[in-house]
Amino acid sequence: MKNTTNTLKSELSTQKEEEIKSNIERIISSYRHVWDVFCELLQNSADAIFEKFPFSDLNQGNILLEIFTNERKIIIKDNGIGIEEKDISKILATGKSLKREQKKGRFGFMGYGFTFIAFQSSYLKIESIRKGKKASRTYENLYKFVFENGEIPNSLEEDRNIVSQDSQDESGTTVTIIFPKEFPNETVENSLTSAFRIATNHDAIKAVVRTQTVIGYLDPVFNSSEFLNFELLVDEENLNCATGYLTIREIVKEHLKNNEDRFYNIFDYENKIIKITNDFSRTIQNQIRKVVLLEEKIDGIQIGSRNPLNVRFLIYATSKLHINQFNERFLDKEADSYDFEIKHGVWLAIAGMPLSVCLDHFEHSNYLPFTVIADIKDEAIRNDLDAGRKGISEYRMKQIADKAKEILSSHNFIRYRKYVVGGSSDSRISDPFYEPKKDLEEKLKEKRRYDSNLKHKFFPPIEEQEVISLFIELVTINYLKGYTPKILSGYQVYDGLFGYDLDDSLESRYSKDNQLGIRADTFQKHGGNFSAEILIEFKKDLNSIYTDIDKNKKNLEHINLLVCWDTDFQNRDKIYHQIRGDTLMEKDSLSNVFYGVTHQLIGANRQQPLPIIELKKVLELTIGYSIN
Repeated sequence: MKNTTNTLKSELSTQKEEEIKSNIERIISSYRHVWDVFCELLQNSADAIFEKFPFSDLNQGNILLEIFTNERKIIIKDNGIGIEEKDISKILATGKSLKREQKKGRFGFMGYGFTFIAFQSSYLKIESIRKGKKASRTYENLYKFVFENGEIPNSLEEDRNIVSQDSQDESGTTVTIIFPKEFPNETVENSLTSAFRIATNHDAIKAVVRTQTVIGYLDPVFNSSEFLNFELLVDEENLNCATGYLTIREIVKEHLKNNEDRFYNIFDYENKIIKITNDFSRTIQNQIRKVVLLEEKIDGIQIGSRNPLNVRFLIYATSKLHINQFNERFLDKEADSYDFEIKHGVWLAIAGMPLSVCLDHFEHSNYLPFTVIADIKDEAIRNDLDAGRKGISEYRMKQIADKAKEILSSHNFIRYRKYVVGGSSDSRISDPFYEPKKDLEEKLKEKRRYDSNLKHKFFPPIEEQEVISLFIELVTINYLKGYTPKILSGYQVYDGLFGYDLDDSLESRYSKDNQLGIRADTFQKHGGNFSAEILIEFKKDLNSIYTDIDKNKKNLEHINLLVCWDTDFQNRDKIYHQIRGDTLMEKDSLSNVFYGVTHQLIGANRQQPLPIIELKKVLELTIGYSIN
């Protein structure tokens, strides 16, 4: 007789089916990184080990991660505390967290990770031993429930009335998961393709698990403690992946063939190098003080006063050259892009685990060589995390980033920045065969000449600076009316502060022949004149603004006007389906107040539509520009 019990369906039955599907799809889309499938599985296994073994015995814990790139298959096995039979299906339900209910779990906590994994799978088997009982649950095609209007299937064990059995084996859990060869959702498909592509690059997958997952646990870096045993197999090859965070020291050391000459912690550098050279000439100082790597580990930092955070910082200063050369091994030469990079900036960790969250990318020139890991030791901070464990509140993020900058200054990192080597002896300008025009001429090959009365004659713009330059020219020749540049900056958060003054006139009004203008009745509503100080952000394309939003570098609420070369309007559905449901539309000419606006963006990151000037469209309407 077939078992009619469906534990997973019962767990999900508190909501209507369409709500369940919508929630699961939103959970899946909330995970931003292509390596999250590995992160979520690893942190669950680590939690099971942390629950079973005390800190002093963590080296008794074992995790095996096997990745089969062609089959899109992952197997993860741990010797943690295990899962009881009655709870195995529960962990797949949205927001169902046994760790939260039992006030356990150091890393996984919110109850969304396994939902994210499970409902992308075509095959999922969870086998676990706990308290002498061995049980399993196997599901096929769970992804079809969300993406193909399928039913929530019974587990094979429920269908066959298979129940738990006694076992003498050690407690632990094995999860086997297979993803569809071609996922029906384009966004998920791209993410899965990238995840398994990373795994084919052995250097990349080792760097990913050590910098973005619990395998990169920070305690061994700070106090030389032992961590759990980890084995990483890709297509049945053992990659001998170390545990503990992949530090900048390790990266630079490898790049310099294990030569650690001129590697200093900041205290030794000040006392052994700076002090003894104070009376030397500037030339001699500059020679002796050159350093390959400066580092410092700082514990016991308190951030905030009302609800203070206890934070420890790991700080490195080195040349970007070393980081860039390390990253070259991660370049996908066919796509000419990186699925993964090591980057400078302030990065967040919680309770020892790196989270892939950048608090500040340090793009200001003063901070370019610095990498800072800010590890929040208070586990209670988990309550601030969102569903995908991707970050904390902007207020907290700013607090931490500001404290990092304060430490970089007070501990003299910024003062000694000029002595960090790599940019001189290894730079292109010191190469006698370097041809200074060659790089720029190579970029010019991406453009085509377009004859017009503009000074700009080569299109399309391929750099943000060119977008700014083109906008200024169109303002100068009065193709875009009313804008006066006040300040343009490459170092501030936003690009430009402009004056906007536009009077009602025939040249300024919207008409069939002037689709860039403002409607006469809109002028009338505002007394016949617009006058304001506005903040303009420039981008080569619309999608670039989302990169800044994800990195917490920009807030759409702050921007009055976005100027870009191309909105990719014909593919606007991608923005809606792939980026939080934002909608790109042609401008609402009845309400628009900015001359030259062509489009508007309606989205969750802004209360009012964001006006957009697409320069490609402006040129089409003014000079008949068209390059297919």
